[in-house]
Amino acid sequence: MIKFKCSAFEVREFWRRAAQSRLAANVLSLYGVQGINYLVPLLVLPYLLRILTPTGYGAIVFAQSLINYLRIVANFGFNFSATRDVSLARDNREELAQIFWTTLTAKMCLLIVSITIVLPFIFLVPILRTHSAIIGVSGLALFGAVLLPEWYFQGLEHIRHLAIIQSVSNVVMLVCIFIFVRSASDEVAAAAILALPRLLGGIVSVVVMSRAWPVPWRRPSVRDVWNALRASWHLFVSGAATSLYVNSNVFLVGLICGDFQVALYSVANRIVIAATGLLSPIVQASFPRASMSFHRSIDEGLEFAGRILRYLMVVAIALSAVLVIFARQIVGILSGGRYLEAVPVVRIMGVLPVAIGTAMVLSQIVMINVGLTRRMSQIYIAVGVFSIALLVPLAFRFGALGAAASLLAVEVFGPILMVRAIARLVWSGRVQKRA
Repeated sequence: MIKFKCSAFEVREFWRRAAQSRLAANVLSLYGVQGINYLVPLLVLPYLLRILTPTGYGAIVFAQSLINYLRIVANFGFNFSATRDVSLARDNREELAQIFWTTLTAKMCLLIVSITIVLPFIFLVPILRTHSAIIGVSGLALFGAVLLPEWYFQGLEHIRHLAIIQSVSNVVMLVCIFIFVRSASDEVAAAAILALPRLLGGIVSVVVMSRAWPVPWRRPSVRDVWNALRASWHLFVSGAATSLYVNSNVFLVGLICGDFQVALYSVANRIVIAATGLLSPIVQASFPRASMSFHRSIDEGLEFAGRILRYLMVVAIALSAVLVIFARQIVGILSGGRYLEAVPVVRIMGVLPVAIGTAMVLSQIVMINVGLTRRMSQIYIAVGVFSIALLVPLAFRFGALGAAASLLAVEVFGPILMVRAIARLVWSGRVQKRA
């Protein structure tokens, strides 16, 4: 199983080796882009909260939650399955080309299907029709999400240029927000500009890649696309189930408690998401290396996962401490004192970095690489159902506080089930070896 004991010498030796490795360069590159990706929204959020009305800001959040569902469908788990395939085929140019064009074709097909299904609802459902303009411009991010070959660069562990492109795209978005969003009537413009980073990043990435690292064209067959979708199915189900309690919470809180409570929940959630985003570069950059370690042996992979988890927890605990201790100051700075009722919500959610960081390693580093994707999807479905069942009564009784408490309970429940599934797999494998 994953070991947690770690001496001071091991820590120093780890960082000495890491400083000279490509993994360290990738982590630093991802931290650079994540720093921009999460700093920029934190700069944009207080500005939008002051300029837009609660109704206008709520409409943008609502539209983004809908687009996030479609983005999950379009990505279909390829950020992990395709990354793993690219990592294992990095020395085979022919196989890399096949993986690239098959994945891109599959994502384009999913995008077309998603838009075809959703469009009628936008025109037929009153609340969607009311926000159709904001939903439409927010949907520009979908095209960027499909075009962005993040999975390809991560699999090859060449992500520095991608990090630069994404960072520049976010800075462009920040400048445009301050220039073009000047009054409460500019909510459609704000939604369009917020979609810019993914759209611009996707377009520029394709242009840069076609010039610097061209991938020879390989026409994927229907069977290739179908096999890629089938291989990513359980990862997609896991992502969809996760969105059941991540994206749906905003919608349900608004439905049950009204605009003010959903505003409190959304402000707290944005703060915690920004903090938790500091954990993902470690996991993202480690995933290709973890795939190779698990490919050689499960024990080597678990040892590698244990090292990643130890150092991830140092960052996660520090983040949680800052969120809990300085919640009032953080909310006050971001909202100008208008949303101080969100402080206790932030403090409840403040423990999430530890729970989410643990879940990241267990699911993305371990379960995907040991063939437990089906079990992982089952866990996320169970967690999603549990979340909805818990959220409704807590939100009715306590509003945004209840929603935050239900989210925390769910994020703790998930890793417990993951540890149980991994322990069963490892134990059964060792019993078979002894036999």
